[in-house]
Amino acid sequence: MGEIVRLVLLKLVDENLLFNGEASEKLKTRGTFETRFMSQIESDSDDRKQIYNILTSFELLPSRTDCDIVRMVCESVSTRAAQMCSAGLAGVINRMRESRSQDTLKITVGVDGSVYKLHPSFKDRFHATVRQLTPGCDITFIQSEEGSGRGAALISAVACKMACMMGQ
Repeated sequence: MGEIVRLVLLKLVDENLLFNGEASEKLKTRGTFETRFMSQIESDSDDRKQIYNILTSFELLPSRTDCDIVRMVCESVSTRAAQMCSAGLAGVINRMRESRSQDTLKITVGVDGSVYKLHPSFKDRFHATVRQLTPGCDITFIQSEEGSGRGAALISAVACKMACMMGQ
């Protein structure tokens, strides 16, 4: 997500809408705008100190308006990411409900990932969008603490069990 933000910021600079049309070499360098910066920017208070500090670390001299624009870009990108993740999960959940011919599906979903865990609003946006896209479903979200290795093992075990049950 950080790279998408960096590219949007460069586009705004090119259109002379940000940083007086001047981008630093660091901002022009691929991979420098880390996703964690988005979390810090979106968590910042109204004084914008955190935003200002991050942008000055990129050798930029941001105005108050620049800081507000950068926050809006980060919020837009993280909201879009939450919605895209939600759409995929909602499709799977709706398919499960339909294949079981149930009017209401009660399901628990385990979720893992640093953005889900650490971003100030990703989790809430994700939950809200999944629920909006899955009418007729009662969804409980559980934050996984085991890590991806155990999750992959669990998925494999469930797939094997289902294959055995279906006689394959």
